[in-house]
Amino acid sequence: MKQTLGRIFLKYLRFFARIQIAKNKLINPHLKIVGITGSAGKSSTLLAAEAALTDQFKVKSNYGANSESGIPLNILGFSVPDFSLLSWLKIALLTPFKILFYWPKIDVYLLEMGIDSQKAPKNMAYLLSIVQPDIGIFLNVSPVHLENFPSLESIAQEKALLVNQAKLAIINPKDPLVKKFTKNPHKILIKPRKITLKDYYLPPIYSISIGAAYELAKSLGMDKTQILDNLSKNFRLPASRASLIKGINNSLIIDSSYNSSPLATNELLKFLAAFPSPKIAVLGDMRELGQASPESHQQLYKSALKSADLIISVGPETSRHFGPKAQKCLYWWQAADYLQNHLPPNSTILVKGSQNTIFLEELVKTLIPPVQLNYYLSNHLICRQETHWLNRKSNFRKSVTLSTK
Repeated sequence: MKQTLGRIFLKYLRFFARIQIAKNKLINPHLKIVGITGSAGKSSTLLAAEAALTDQFKVKSNYGANSESGIPLNILGFSVPDFSLLSWLKIALLTPFKILFYWPKIDVYLLEMGIDSQKAPKNMAYLLSIVQPDIGIFLNVSPVHLENFPSLESIAQEKALLVNQAKLAIINPKDPLVKKFTKNPHKILIKPRKITLKDYYLPPIYSISIGAAYELAKSLGMDKTQILDNLSKNFRLPASRASLIKGINNSLIIDSSYNSSPLATNELLKFLAAFPSPKIAVLGDMRELGQASPESHQQLYKSALKSADLIISVGPETSRHFGPKAQKCLYWWQAADYLQNHLPPNSTILVKGSQNTIFLEELVKTLIPPVQLNYYLSNHLICRQETHWLNRKSNFRKSVTLSTK
């Protein structure tokens, strides 16, 4: 019953989102809708594109709202404060009024488009039934969500639907699966580009996001100087994405606790390797890898051995597949307690993990001096600190504590 109501609600949102898109194009016939997909780097590419374009265009983006529900909600101008039944009822009642009163003026609409399956409503075909971007950006393919797909090629084929229906495709030619499954003859190849940011480390993978934003802005008529100036001036990473933070005991924290995937984690381990000892890698489970999970975690352990003096794992998958030289923990608070008692002075600490019970941002908070922690929290520099997330994490810890008594 609950699943049936959910599907009805999604179709309800889709219906009104289509009307809203038609309205947006009526207001501005030159509106360009840009869809961004890939296994990693969608949010970074969206933020880079926003930074490149925002001084010259009126830009709207759906940062993080990239699912079958998030996309229509963003199109309709909704933000969901929590996931309570009351919030969903309120949205259902207000949706028709949005059609009457929500008339945003937009030149470029940037949309992350994330998929979890080949089946509707979590596939690309369903997302394209909501909105059809004029320009598609296809970044990469990795084993994220492989548990719901028969192969990497099937992931690539599903994601490629976005760029193949678009008037223009902007693709990463260094990824063989992106190149193989992009059939659109009107395509631009991304060239990696770099910029320097204060208080952030940009792993090489970000050069693809910067390059994609550059090519997008160029396709919209901007010149090279404008684009690069805008990127350097405006681009900022979101919370807990390779942030550099001064920690306790004169440590340096590389906080990348927002999420984890094989490609991004290996890039950050290479960065950690460049620092003097002591080097610590706190690595949480990488989620939704399906049958690739054992091998992916074993390979991650081997990479960590080359980069770190101390490896601390968090979660059942890393505990199962990491070798004997890792200090293994199931939960973030266990790893935090261990570090509080075993942190050498002048350490560099890489923190990389997924959400859904891993939540290594809570460990990061314990490594920041109390005087400075308030600054990072008040400026929203640590991920998942909204009330509903804090409640979720608190309830999870309580449930674990009760189950182990």
